[in-house]
Amino acid sequence: MTDGPAARATLYVGRALTDLGGVDPTHRAVLVEGDTITWTGADPAAAPGTPQVVDLGEVWLTPGFVDAHVHSTATGLLASGLDLTACGSAAAVIAAVRTHAAAHDQPVIHGSGWDDLGWPEGRPPTADELAEAAPGRMVVLTRIDGHSCLVDRTTLQRLDLTGVEGDVVRDRSGPTGWLLEEAGARAQRAMTDALSPRAVDGARAAACQRAIDLGITSVHEMGIPGLGSLEDAMAWATGGWPITVHTYWAAIDPVPQTLPDGPLRPGGDLFLDGSIGSCTAATHVPYTTNEGGLASGELFHDDEVVVDLFVRATRAGVGAGVHAIGDRATSQAVRCLREAAERCGPAAVRAARHRIEHAEMISRDDVATMARLGVTASLQPAFDATWNGPSGLYEHRFGRPTADGTNPFSWFGAEGTPMCFSSDSPVTPMDPWGAVLAAAAHHGGLGIDRRTALHAATIGGHRAVGTDQRSGALRPGHTADLVAWPADPLHDDPVGWTPAAVVTHGQHRR
Repeated sequence: MTDGPAARATLYVGRALTDLGGVDPTHRAVLVEGDTITWTGADPAAAPGTPQVVDLGEVWLTPGFVDAHVHSTATGLLASGLDLTACGSAAAVIAAVRTHAAAHDQPVIHGSGWDDLGWPEGRPPTADELAEAAPGRMVVLTRIDGHSCLVDRTTLQRLDLTGVEGDVVRDRSGPTGWLLEEAGARAQRAMTDALSPRAVDGARAAACQRAIDLGITSVHEMGIPGLGSLEDAMAWATGGWPITVHTYWAAIDPVPQTLPDGPLRPGGDLFLDGSIGSCTAATHVPYTTNEGGLASGELFHDDEVVVDLFVRATRAGVGAGVHAIGDRATSQAVRCLREAAERCGPAAVRAARHRIEHAEMISRDDVATMARLGVTASLQPAFDATWNGPSGLYEHRFGRPTADGTNPFSWFGAEGTPMCFSSDSPVTPMDPWGAVLAAAAHHGGLGIDRRTALHAATIGGHRAVGTDQRSGALRPGHTADLVAWPADPLHDDPVGWTPAAVVTHGQHRR
């Protein structure tokens, strides 16, 4: 174990280095000085100097995973909140809230992961039912996709929902407590504001530790105005975390902390549309709601606003990102990137390394345009694993033929579009090996091979933020982030694997 920045060089020795990013697969040792790899080789005895040796045994060394789209504070909060993913009915959610309220005395009950598709009641719990289950508590339960939430009656009455009345679900009696998009974001922000600073600090620490336990050495934090605070984003951008955190701020209008030299990156999870689960994704063809109606969503911004974001970011030489899920939204994102290339030049757009988050529904032509302009596809393979199986969400919304074409990993690979992988946690859990396997086992036959998937889950995340010249691969001159695994990552079954060791910035964390 290293002793800090002043420690002497450390030589990590395993069975093999995994062949990613130009690494020589005959090498088995990595020399680390400070936070940088300075040498690799096949014979540990040939390492220069007299380093301390950490013999990790029969392990394979890989670059650390990068979870390239995370809501980190919410991820950490889930450790002390309610995980509702196993609830198969509104009654089950109410029972979970009642049990949690009886066992905990905190004034705020927060939960995540409920999915009302197929529930026997045909609806989620109401504000009055949540108030009865947890009297006197603030209850905020986020849907699995993060684009809507449920609140108790008192919280509903206290929220300022001026200007977002269209996001408030109603029945004949009035507001039900189900809030979509901006209204739901206000409720989630109110919930976070009601937590103690100690709880929030603990959530951040828990998120970092969870990442390390999974072999994740870097995350891209996606800050969203209204849903989170600028203060929270700045805490992630400037804090001394045990992993590398690149922080985005999803505002159209820049704040002093963004362009061009601030610690925040522009855009990121800037919504061009909503989500498939909450029926707010923007599509060309209407799709089926849970109740059997039709929805097609709306674009949240005009083209010129999105073009202006990409142009400003391109001229500043930094990559901006946008959230686009439905095919109408992905078309808008690519259309606006083409316009930015017309105004700034294709080379400048390629150099900036912009990104599109999710891209669940996208045309092959738009994938090719992303490749031509060097735009990264920030993808979540767990979405296909979770929602694209038989009778799953995608099939219910769009029918089988369209569902088979969602999350087309092989299209991005064939066109040469840069890819990075992520969880969008807490939408789906941090699970980097699960993402690698899901990308290969696409339900519609659009999967990619293990090597390509592992590259996207590690080196691809560094490329997305423009650090691939000094981060990612296990090569001299790169940041010393590496993970030891019990078997060959390219050929053996990684289900259930936990890392034998995790080194971040040259520090042995696990």
